[in-house]
Amino acid sequence: MPPNTNNSEVAGWALWTVLFTLLSGPFWPHVLGLIFMGLGLFGVLHLAVLTFERVKAPHFDDRMTPTEFEHYCAAILRECRWKADVTQATADQGVDIVAEKRGVRIVVQCKKYSKPVGNRAVQEVVAGIAHAQAQRGVVVTTDGYTKAAEKLAASNNVLLLHHSQLHRLDRLLRR
Repeated sequence: MPPNTNNSEVAGWALWTVLFTLLSGPFWPHVLGLIFMGLGLFGVLHLAVLTFERVKAPHFDDRMTPTEFEHYCAAILRECRWKADVTQATADQGVDIVAEKRGVRIVVQCKKYSKPVGNRAVQEVVAGIAHAQAQRGVVVTTDGYTKAAEKLAASNNVLLLHHSQLHRLDRLLRR
């Protein structure tokens, strides 16, 4: 489900649709009936858009490979209107994704780990910032980070995220 769509929003639009469709009946074919039917149709169209967004949204799966995880992270960034490109698998200089938005370039290191990520990932993204001429670096993981990685990231202005936080990247970068 996209981060901006929840079940209560869908329920609200379903109620809207039913309410205005039912209200149109007693007033049909008068102007008020046409207005109610139009509002009901608007609700149906909005529900269709919400459903489409849910279907096309990237979904995390524990079974995805590290490469699939990189593409998942890039898809989340694109959903948030970043121009995100996954780099080649080898010789990527510690960068899995290069993303740009409104003149800001970031590099992202994706780590699909089942244990906390250590210093090496932070060191790689710091090197990647210079190599890709980026303003910021981000490490995204499926688990947490070691204390040493958190300390190194703080001193190098690198953002450490769990993949579930990626859709809030814009807000987190402003901090």
